[in-house]
Amino acid sequence: MSDPLPKVILRLIRQIIFWPLEALLVFILFGTARILPVAIASVCMGLVMSLLGPLTPWHKRARRNLVYAMPHLSYAKQSQILRGMWMNLGRVIGEYPHINKLVDKGYVEFIGQEHIRDVETGGFLISAHMSNWELGPFAARSVGKKVAAIYRPLNNPFLAGLLARRQRTFGGEMFPKGREAALGMISAIRKKQFMCLLIDQKLREGMAVPFFGHPANTPIGHIKVAIKKKVPIFYVQMVRISGCHFRLTISPVIDLPDHDDDDSVLEAATAINKTIEDWITQHPEQWFWPHRRWTKDI
Repeated sequence: MSDPLPKVILRLIRQIIFWPLEALLVFILFGTARILPVAIASVCMGLVMSLLGPLTPWHKRARRNLVYAMPHLSYAKQSQILRGMWMNLGRVIGEYPHINKLVDKGYVEFIGQEHIRDVETGGFLISAHMSNWELGPFAARSVGKKVAAIYRPLNNPFLAGLLARRQRTFGGEMFPKGREAALGMISAIRKKQFMCLLIDQKLREGMAVPFFGHPANTPIGHIKVAIKKKVPIFYVQMVRISGCHFRLTISPVIDLPDHDDDDSVLEAATAINKTIEDWITQHPEQWFWPHRRWTKDI
């Protein structure tokens, strides 16, 4: 059954008008950040987003999520966290064109590289949308490992080139969310690559796992593959220390159950979500709160 005419018209308007305008804005910001020194690009884009972010619809959703997860916080504390979040997001945008330079110039302190340096089987690096999450793959790249990743295809085709740029940075393959992602995990492990995953987004096909005391559809494919293929999973915690200086900590191997039945996987996923919770509790202004992490009703 075809879509009703008003919906078709709105889609065409979005594709013909809003997508090009959105792409133009992104390329202006990207180009500006690229010609600036990384520290200046980081702070400038941070200031821009700290002004623009609260004016967007995503700000209300971010506050609702924050209240849902941390109801004990005062309104003033919520506002402080959200201001910091928009500043952090802007910094991520400003740092994106310089992502390799951040590592090459010593802006990133690596801790725990010895945990993956001698791993020859490949495995999973799991993290969250915290600090500058684009640095996650360098946990493996810094010790000479290739990294595969899963991504959500952008709605705007004019911005597809930015994803291609990420792929060149990773040195491994990239797979879109969905069925290809599941097959991609297997492919990456067979090639003894590390699959880098951000596991803090709602996944329609995921398992309902507690997150800040509320059920949240959570990715579990990496847990099942790791158990079946007997490959390790490591946490990668990224913290913005100050400005565009970061600490990236690679954990020892995560304990996994011997079997991939639902109860065992739920137990493992619950422990993983609790670790992500702890990271967010420590640095709530560094997590991306506008995500639809729970139900649409929030």
